[in-house]
Amino acid sequence: MSPAPRQVANHGVHWPGFRSASSVEAQVRRVQGRGGTVARDEVLIRSVQVRFIYPDGSELRCPLADAPDLPFESFLPCRKISHHKSQRNAPAWYWSSTINQMIEYESFLERVWMTLLDFDPDVSAFSAQPMQLIGADTQGTWKATPDLFVRRSDGSATVMEVKNPRHLADPEVQLTAARVAACCRAAGWGYELVGEPPDRQRTTNILMLMSGYRREMTGAAQYRDLILAAAADPTPIGTLAEAVEEPLVGRAVVLHLCSLGDLVLDLSAPLEDSTLVRSA
Repeated sequence: MSPAPRQVANHGVHWPGFRSASSVEAQVRRVQGRGGTVARDEVLIRSVQVRFIYPDGSELRCPLADAPDLPFESFLPCRKISHHKSQRNAPAWYWSSTINQMIEYESFLERVWMTLLDFDPDVSAFSAQPMQLIGADTQGTWKATPDLFVRRSDGSATVMEVKNPRHLADPEVQLTAARVAACCRAAGWGYELVGEPPDRQRTTNILMLMSGYRREMTGAAQYRDLILAAAADPTPIGTLAEAVEEPLVGRAVVLHLCSLGDLVLDLSAPLEDSTLVRSA
């Protein structure tokens, strides 16, 4: 039996408001498609091929049945992202500390989700658009290129589609989501259709920690044990910073340890010197 769809979690706390594979298909059955009401049998897979590109640039296809054992987290993007003047999205590159390499993203919202995945200790690797699904059903032939493939430390995998929240309920988005969800269910992967992360303060804190403090810091190692020992019990960030002879350096090291998960804290409130942290 395929594993149940999983939600992207942050330090064991599930983000609310995601659409799982089952909830997507339930909603799709209520959406009007091109040929009338989209019924369950219209999103079932007749035959699906998976196109992917190895790191050496060689391109291959395989049946969906052969895809579960492939390391999609290591494959190259299947689709080129366009860059041109006046485009509404903002494509660029994101450096992932989890895999220590650059990943191209298509929108700022994708970058936000990449950052959240980077912060998640249960994520061992992820990649952008590493597969193209090619299939046919009663609506006709179709292709889909999911945004993210996420590998977790327990070996399980999740496919993520990141969409502008205003378009989540669009019939075409829902139909594609149901098709991809059916493929994921057959392959034993989780599936999530996501928009904007629901907890903005938490997201803001994670973006700040990851963008400013996740990279390795020169000289941080000499203060790590001192700070972790001082944080055996919940301690304000400012107090830990003062435990180091140079408080500005101490504060940076504290936030670096927070970004690594070595120090844990309440991310639902703004980060201040009075914010309590403790050793993980």
